[in-house]
Amino acid sequence: MPADQMPRIIAHRGASGNAPENTLAAIQMAADHGAKWIEIDVNISRDGVPVLFHDDGLNRCSNGSGLVIEHSVSTLQSLDAGSWFDKAFTGERIPTLEECLQLAIRLDLGVNLEIKPCSGWELPTTDAIADLLQQKTELPPIVVSSFSHVAMQQAAKRLPEIPRSCLYLVAPPDWQELTGEVGASNIHLHANSLLDNKKVDTYHAQGLGVFCYTVNTAKEAVKLFSIGVDGVFTNYPKDLLQASV
Repeated sequence: MPADQMPRIIAHRGASGNAPENTLAAIQMAADHGAKWIEIDVNISRDGVPVLFHDDGLNRCSNGSGLVIEHSVSTLQSLDAGSWFDKAFTGERIPTLEECLQLAIRLDLGVNLEIKPCSGWELPTTDAIADLLQQKTELPPIVVSSFSHVAMQQAAKRLPEIPRSCLYLVAPPDWQELTGEVGASNIHLHANSLLDNKKVDTYHAQGLGVFCYTVNTAKEAVKLFSIGVDGVFTNYPKDLLQASV
C-alpha cells in the first residue's frame, strides 16, 4: 500500500504499552487512543486457525506453555492472555485473526498483518492466513509483512491484491532484489538500523515507503520523520498522537 495511504503513527501490537499485546483489548485501546492503523502478529494453531500471537512459545504472554503450533485453537482460547500484563486484564483471550478483522472493521482500523510463523511453518501459516482472507467478503485496509522471505513470496502468490511490506532488522545488501521479487510497497526497518536521509531517499527512489519500529518517544519519532521516514510503529500511540509528531 502506498505510504501516503498509511498514517504516520501505527499502534504496534495494538496499544501494547497500555494493554496486553495482540489482544482485542489492545486493539480497542489503540482505537480509543486515536490510532487509525494497528500492527498485529499472526501465527497458527495446531488445527490451522490463524491467531494473534508474537512468540513461538506461550509462556511470555499467557499462562500456557509449549508452542502455539502445538495447541488447538480451542485450547489457545481457553488461556489467560491478559494477567501477565496486569490483573485488570485477567481473562483476556488469544484472539483469532477473524475476530481481529471483525473488530478492525467495526473500529474503522487499517491492519498491518505480520506473518509470524514458527520455523518450518512458513508456507502452512501463510496459506492459512490467505485462505481466511480470501473467504471474507469484507476486509479492512490491509498490508501484509514478514521477516520471512518465504512467507512473503507465498503471500505475493496467494494474495497478489493485498499490498506487501518487507520487514528487516537492518536492510540486507540485496534489499532491492528481495523487495522487487515480492512486489513490496514498503520496507519496514528497526528504528536503530543506521538510517539517514541518503538511505531513506534511496528507498523512496525505488518506490518504497519507509516505516520504522518500535518508536516509543516523540523525540525519536521527530528525528525519524526529519530524515524522511514515512511512519512509525509505537507501543504508545496516544503519546505520539498527542505530541503531534
